[in-house]
Amino acid sequence: MRHLACHALALVSAICLSASALADTTRKVWLETTHGPIILSLNGEAAPISTANFLAYVDSGFYDGLIFHRVIEDFVIQAGGYDRNLLFRAPTRDMIQGEAGNGLKNEPYTIAMGLVGGDPNSAQSQFYINTTTNSHLDGDYTVFGQVTAGQATVDQINQLTTTRTANIANSDLPLETPMIIRAVEVDDYPLMPLHTGSWYNEATSGTGFNIEITHDASTESGPLAVVYWYDFDQGEQIWLTGVKTFQWGDHEITLDLVTATSPVAGADFRQPPEREAFETWGTLQIQFLSCAQGRVTFDSPSKGRETIDVVRLTLPTDASCESL
Repeated sequence: MRHLACHALALVSAICLSASALADTTRKVWLETTHGPIILSLNGEAAPISTANFLAYVDSGFYDGLIFHRVIEDFVIQAGGYDRNLLFRAPTRDMIQGEAGNGLKNEPYTIAMGLVGGDPNSAQSQFYINTTTNSHLDGDYTVFGQVTAGQATVDQINQLTTTRTANIANSDLPLETPMIIRAVEVDDYPLMPLHTGSWYNEATSGTGFNIEITHDASTESGPLAVVYWYDFDQGEQIWLTGVKTFQWGDHEITLDLVTATSPVAGADFRQPPEREAFETWGTLQIQFLSCAQGRVTFDSPSKGRETIDVVRLTLPTDASCESL
């Protein structure tokens, strides 16, 4: 009876805790890969152990630089164990208890934990994304989330040509190894290199933004946002520009803007004013709502405060907004 009472008390405690925690059990992770971004929604309610384990690896930077070392078309893409040199990256955490009976199935674009030797309680760092329905895996392999954006990236990786290698057992290694550049937990749609390009407001002619999400070449650190805003004031062309460092995973930034002290004649944007010709103008907040939509809010003593919805005009080379 003592054991039953303890279990009952634990159950009551769990119910009490869940009442306040259910609203915050979905966690998002952005995988920036060499083939495009993948955004995951993790189900912390159905798979709390697996979700916490995966996030611990994400937060420690463990996945940064690892590859999808096992790719089988119409089956899975798997990562979390090897770098581009095919060197094994040993897990830093203990094996976790399996949660395969949580009701989540191995369906297309779901993420699940890899196992050692098929033992349901052996998951550590390796994970896979299903690219078809794999119901034969449901009894042992824990599904803990799904791809909510970037399905096209998953498809592209899944279609890569593969080969066998002695370095990795039971591996279908892509000849063009897709790498996870970074894995970052996010709250909303993050600023990513994909947002580099030209943006404009459809209702305003002659106004636009050139935005670059990149690294600082002088220090090789980052990330860095660079913005050029071209507009007209009282019929004359003006230049506004700003630069701001931020943290990967941020979904909005605010930059200090500077502008030329004298008008720049003509519409030749290839020749901006010299540095000494600029003075402080105000601030600009940038927020991306998706791959193709954004919102900028400027605040200036001379122009006041206004929010402008912008849409994409250009994409980086070989980039795509498909499924994002």
